[in-house]
Amino acid sequence: MDDLKKAKFLDALAEAAKLLELSQSALQRARAQCDGDLYERLDVLSKRAYEIKVKSEWLRHSVLGKIDLPIQQRHAADRRVGIDRRIVGMLKQMLSVGSG
Repeated sequence: MDDLKKAKFLDALAEAAKLLELSQSALQRARAQCDGDLYERLDVLSKRAYEIKVKSEWLRHSVLGKIDLPIQQRHAADRRVGIDRRIVGMLKQMLSVGSG
């Protein structure tokens, strides 16, 4: 990726990160106002928004050369319960190199 494309890509990811943070906040506020099935559905949405935020930050780190993208994914995602296990690994990888 040339420098211009890289800069545009990183700008787009920065914008996405801001929007995802706003979305997470709104989802948390909505979740606090409901219960039952709606709460469960909003909980799933909150988890997916978190996953997308971590994945986008992970991609940003890879473009900046801080981490290497894996050749293949080793873990299958279990989307029924909790956070995708790959997200935890991605987050740990980013935290080990710093978030800047």
